[in-house]
Amino acid sequence: MRAQKLTFCCCLLVLLSCINYASAFTCVPRAKITKPVAYTPVSKPNPQSFQSSSTHLYSSTTDEVTDKNDASTDRLLGILVLLTVPLSWGTYAPVVKYVYEMDPPLPGFVFSAGYYVVASVTLTFLSIMLNSSTSDGQSQAVFQPNADDDDEYSSNKLSLQSIAGLELGSYLFIGNCLQVVGLKTIPADRGAFLVQLTTIMVPLLQAAFAGNFGSIAVNTWLACILAFSGVIIMGLDQSSDVEILNSMSSLTEGLSFSGGDILIILAAISYSMHVIRLGRYAKFTSPIGLAASKATVEAGLSILLVGGLLATSASTNIAFINDMSTELSTYFSQVQTALDTGNFPPSGSGKALGACLWTGWVTCAYTIYAQSFGQRRVEPTDANLIYTMQPIFSAMFAYFLLGETLGTYGKIGASMIGFGLYLANSPSDDKKEV
Repeated sequence: MRAQKLTFCCCLLVLLSCINYASAFTCVPRAKITKPVAYTPVSKPNPQSFQSSSTHLYSSTTDEVTDKNDASTDRLLGILVLLTVPLSWGTYAPVVKYVYEMDPPLPGFVFSAGYYVVASVTLTFLSIMLNSSTSDGQSQAVFQPNADDDDEYSSNKLSLQSIAGLELGSYLFIGNCLQVVGLKTIPADRGAFLVQLTTIMVPLLQAAFAGNFGSIAVNTWLACILAFSGVIIMGLDQSSDVEILNSMSSLTEGLSFSGGDILIILAAISYSMHVIRLGRYAKFTSPIGLAASKATVEAGLSILLVGGLLATSASTNIAFINDMSTELSTYFSQVQTALDTGNFPPSGSGKALGACLWTGWVTCAYTIYAQSFGQRRVEPTDANLIYTMQPIFSAMFAYFLLGETLGTYGKIGASMIGFGLYLANSPSDDKKEV
């Protein structure tokens, strides 16, 4: 009971730090607005001209304060929405286990294609419904960027939304495939460590694209390092000292990288590019429209992948492709046999369908929309720091649903992530816009 209370207190402290991280952006004091002092001029002024100038200065001051408070409120909204992204991701692992209770078991790539199709259909339907309720003029204003802001978009004949969906959906699809293939050849703990390099890669790539590494605040760099370290330490929770030593040995063995390591690092780069480019596209597109476009691309690529693997018929010299092709062929053969014998649907199919619907609607469709919505208001580096909270939310679900508690390493790691988010909010003199 004491361990459960400690776990609850630890999670509560982390959540309080996140609330402080978000609320600080709304604590913008309103400037005291007074009319400008009228100094006695040497020559007699025109009263009408003086009154006009005074009114203009007063109006400008009021507008600046209003705009500043509106921007702070908008940023708070973005942060709160982004906090629901790792919260939703935290439900993924408990749901996926039901997929493997089917007989025959559902292949991972088929499952991915299934929930991407659910997400695509749902988001496309919502996008059409929302667009039909707005005027054509309003829709054009949402989707078209300002040509003065970025000339690269104005030259494209295709809509920006379609281009964004194709690019961002491809980043996620490629990252997922690279990660799946890479994990076939390296230990899971090593893969988890390498994929978390996104926490460091996002500010590095963002600063590189800006052409100025000083464009990222020192506090942000420290926050990224703390959050990255916290995620790794949380991964050591519930492990024995021997297992921890073996994990560290696996991570540092020979200080060399295998082919699997390179694939995971490339996956981390792909995920990082998605976060950065989403921060750019989200400013000029509708969140629901961009989410629908991105999900459709991921669904299409997933279906093509499944079809391509089935077409190979285990005839290649690449072991992984042969294994996946054989797994898919076996699964669909068993499904066909069940249909022929009247034993359809197979046992466990209801759980698989439920998992596809939940994953498609919550952990896929909603999070794609929430990321598009939130990153219109929050910088990519700050957004990526928020995403590192996934293991904390997973621990909270495990505590409330399964009664599982965090160990010492879990509490230390969660505290480091929470402090990293708090540090990112701390005032910094060198913080600049990217």
